[in-house]
Amino acid sequence: MASVEEAVAELADLVAFPSVSREANAPIATHVGGRLEAAGFRVAYDPDETGTRMNVVASIGPDAEGGVVLCGHLDVVPASPERWEGDPFVLRREGERLIGRGAVDMKGFLACCLAMAPEFAAVAERLSVPVHYVFTFDEEVGSFGAAQVGAFLARTVKQPAIAVVGEPTEMRPISAHRGILELTTEVTGSAGHASQPVGRVNAAFYAARMVAHIAGRARALSESPAADTRFEPPWTTVSVGRIEGGEARNVIPDRCRFDWEIRPLPGADGRAVLQEILDWTTRELVAEMREIDPDAGISTEIVADCKGLALAPVSPAAQLIGQLWTNEPPRVTSFATDAGYLQEAGIDTVVFGPGSLAQMHQPEEHITLSELSDGLAFLSRLRAHLAG
Repeated sequence: MASVEEAVAELADLVAFPSVSREANAPIATHVGGRLEAAGFRVAYDPDETGTRMNVVASIGPDAEGGVVLCGHLDVVPASPERWEGDPFVLRREGERLIGRGAVDMKGFLACCLAMAPEFAAVAERLSVPVHYVFTFDEEVGSFGAAQVGAFLARTVKQPAIAVVGEPTEMRPISAHRGILELTTEVTGSAGHASQPVGRVNAAFYAARMVAHIAGRARALSESPAADTRFEPPWTTVSVGRIEGGEARNVIPDRCRFDWEIRPLPGADGRAVLQEILDWTTRELVAEMREIDPDAGISTEIVADCKGLALAPVSPAAQLIGQLWTNEPPRVTSFATDAGYLQEAGIDTVVFGPGSLAQMHQPEEHITLSELSDGLAFLSRLRAHLAG
């Protein structure tokens, strides 16, 4: 088993890359790829259409079906330095805590994988099935890397059987999670002085009416909970998170924008909820707005559409966690991960990894030495299991 200090060194290197979502990630991707090539892995890169962001796919062991995927994302959420006691992109060690942006979400798991790479390579000829490292881009803003990696895996490796997405779950398995539609709506009206509203479309008024309708749909969904789900709350949730617009109290705003989301239960149709809202908006609001100003309107953009992870009746991935780590029954959760896209690619998937959910996206984000040790111990057990 690799040492914790080896994992700490890998983590320090990873945190030093400010790999914030939506930004070019070639520096961290090629760093990781180089580390894995040096260990003996077969490495390939899966770029997006711009060529500026890419997944890293690395394999060790036989070229065979039934492999195990260890999946994590390379990107991190932004960090405001004023809310940190030190540089968020320099790993800081304070006692048991290893502090830095991405330390727990989820470069801690990636560091464990990198530290264990030579250990997997040392038993490559004895592995019963291949081990695939799949490290994705832009998970935090919509799992865009995961959305394309399934097709890449289908072209480059034989069908894997199991995937473990190493999000920080306190080493407790998660076997299902909601999907998420992330949305931005732009309301276009016509500016004017507040004392002369006739012939003007107040974008804030119409945005407020659409938000009120969204709130009504959220209430209606809550009144029809699913009877056969373990999710809390047991219905598809809808929420508005941010609203902005206008210039001054006495100016009729010609723009108002709001960000909102739909989190459907696995198997529920979030697109149908969205379409009902958009149809009502077109019928009730846009028609009225254009009677006043033909150039007025409302547009909604789908910023991200993350797949939910559906609960499998029998899950070999969850059984593997039970065999190697804990018999605790898998949980369900309402946050989204890359797991849904791996499941869509025909890979039975579980979410399971070191670190605490409470640290995700926080100032002074950290993972502990003991949590890294747990991650290494699991990977070591996996290595022994696959090497017979």
